[in-house]
This record gives sequence, C-alpha cells and structure tokens, in this order.
Amino acid sequence: MARGPLPLSRRGVLGLGMAGLLAPRFGFADAVAGDNRRFLFVHCRGGWDTTYVFQPNFGSSIVDMEPDSTTRELNGIKFVDNALRPNVPAYFARFGARTCVVNGIEVRSVTHERCARIMMTGSAEGSTDDWGAVLAGMSTSRQLLPYFVLSGTAFTAKYSDRVVRVGESSQLQALITGTALSSASQRFPVPSTDRDALVDAMVRKRMSGFASANPIAKAAGSALDDVESLKDYADRLQISAYSPGGCYELANQMAAVFDVFELGLARSALVEYRGWCSEGWDTHSNNDRQTLHFDELFQYLSLALDDLDSRTSASGGSLADETVVVLVSEMGRTPQLNPGNGRDHWTFTSAMVIGAGVAGGQVVGGFDDSGYGAATDFASGEVMSDGPGITAANFGATLLALGNVDPGETAPVTAVLA
Repeated sequence: MARGPLPLSRRGVLGLGMAGLLAPRFGFADAVAGDNRRFLFVHCRGGWDTTYVFQPNFGSSIVDMEPDSTTRELNGIKFVDNALRPNVPAYFARFGARTCVVNGIEVRSVTHERCARIMMTGSAEGSTDDWGAVLAGMSTSRQLLPYFVLSGTAFTAKYSDRVVRVGESSQLQALITGTALSSASQRFPVPSTDRDALVDAMVRKRMSGFASANPIAKAAGSALDDVESLKDYADRLQISAYSPGGCYELANQMAAVFDVFELGLARSALVEYRGWCSEGWDTHSNNDRQTLHFDELFQYLSLALDDLDSRTSASGGSLADETVVVLVSEMGRTPQLNPGNGRDHWTFTSAMVIGAGVAGGQVVGGFDDSGYGAATDFASGEVMSDGPGITAANFGATLLALGNVDPGETAPVTAVLA
C-alpha cells in the first residue's frame, strides 16, 4: 500500500507548475479564470467497479478482470474496453482530450457514508465542508444559489448557509414562485399582494435601522433582497426534484444545473447518480450490472457535454470554458469476485475531471498488481515504484486549486497533484 502524502506549505500549493491534473497555464496568472470556474459534482453513489473502465489490470494474478475485455487507448487515456459498453469508447473518442482520469484514490474506509464524507471532504470528521461548499463559500462573487444541491448528500459545516437544496418534492421551485403556502397540505391564509408589499416595506424599514450594528438584521435584509432577485428568475428556472427510486436521465439533471450556471446563479452543484434505473452501484452480487451503469453513465455524460458546449455563460462566453464536471464514487470494489459473482467494498477508487482548466487526455495515478493505489509522482501524475499515493484529500485540494482556492486555508490536506 502506498505511503502518505508529501508535506507542502499552505500558500505554496497555488504556485506549483501544473503539469498533472491541472492545465499547465493554471497558477496565479490564471486567477481570474479560476474565480469564474463553476463545478458540477456527480456522485455515483454505491461504489463503482474500477476494473470495468478505469483499471486495466490485465496480467495480474490477483485482480479478476472481466472476460472479453481489453485495454484500449483513445486521446491519451488508457481504459478497459468491452463490446457491451459501446458508450465508453464513444465518449473517450469525442471528449477524452478534455478529460483527466485519476486512479488509485485512497478513501481509507469501507462504509458508504464514511467513504462519501472522506471522498468529498478529505476527512472523516463531521466538521469539514465538502469541496462544493468550500468553492461556494470562498467565491469572490455573490450568487443567489451558491451551492446548488439537486440531489445527493452535501457535507457542510462552516459554509452551511451556502447550500440551497431543491428538496424531494421540488420545494425550491415552490418557494421561488410563491406557491408553497397555497399548495401546502395544511392550508394557510395567503395575504393579498398589497398587504404583502406593506409588510415587506415595514420589515425592510425596521431592519435598515439596525443593519449597521446588527449582523443578523443585515443578513435578514440580504436574504429579502435575494428572494426578490430570485423571483425575477422564476419563469426561467424549471427545477424538478430527483426521484432516487426510479429511472431518470442523468443528462436532464445535469441540464438543470447548467441552466443555473448559465444564469450565473451558482458556483457549484451536486447531482447523485445511482446507476441504471437507480439499481445502485453496490454490486455485492451480480456484478455484471456494472456494465449497464457504466454504459448509461457515459452515454448521458456525452449528451450533457454536447448540451454544455451549446450554452453561453452569464459573462457572454462559452459556458463550457467556465465549467468543470467532476465524477466520483465514494469507494471501489474488491480486486477479486466473491462467491456471489459480486465484489465487496474496497478502499481505492477512481475519478474523472472534465473541462475548464483541466489538463485532459491523460491518466493520473494508477493501481498496482494487487489492486491497491499506486505510488504517484505528484508533479507529473505518473506511477512510481515507491512513494506516496493519492488520497481523497490530495484530489480535493487539486479541485480547490483549480477554483483558485488555497487548499491550505480550507482543507486538511498536505499535497496536491501538481
């Protein structure tokens, strides 16, 4: 098993020459672009089997590789190819040059909730925000929906006030349009428009007298301003809830996030994907279902990137030039099949980072012949015979750096992938 990460000074992280996951031009000179980048996190909850796409461990006597699979390389990315998953090579043929695969990320646990927290925050402690919350909380611009959580679990502590959840029954849309009270199961009298305006005016007047000395009053005033601003977007936002129990198209959920990004309303967002018809990635038996999950995932990902490429950002440029898509799963699966033709929980996983500021067309890190995360050169991303491996904290620190956030200020990390 690879050893821990190398030490790194807190401020030194952003001054590194970015020859690995981050594009070579990234650094202090690219600070403006970093500030403008928006991040969509797609969490494939349940633990994907990295040997189906990311881990071509052919020739290993320990890792059970799928029959009829081979190693293939497209646009600089080596991956596992199988005729049953045609959407995987189709994706890498079109978008591999914009994609960086990160292999062998260690999460150091085998329970879903704990692994998810580690993968998304770099720590098992409950007092740490996830990467999306930190990016939203450290943003230099004000957004109305800073961390837009369409589905999935966001981990927050310091930046809890930046999280805006859609809700299981699309409560956010009802709040924006003002229909929440009228559609509630328990009816409440709704004031007339004129009376509502009088109340708002009175509240604003009282708060303005306290705002200079009372931070609560100041925050309340800002919240009222935000509500009024969101009303202007009500007819342009059609946000529907995600139902984890049925079939749905991930591309449509990503499109809803792109709608929010396009309007400049959010810095980061989270979507959860549980596989084909939400059957789940946790394949302790019938591991062949991973084929359905991966093939659908890459199909929807291609559709989503086509959609992204057609959009214009709030600043007038291409939204694709400002957007980073991050795909993670909280754990991997054991190198060997169990008696039920499944795989159990494994502490090493992979991720994909796509888009703005990312040095695509490459694989960072890897797996050794036993399925453990390999030692990695943090400056080049290449596998070494000895040295530190990639942890979830290292991975997250790199994402924060990509967003022009100093990881040393916000996360329990000691090194990034330079």
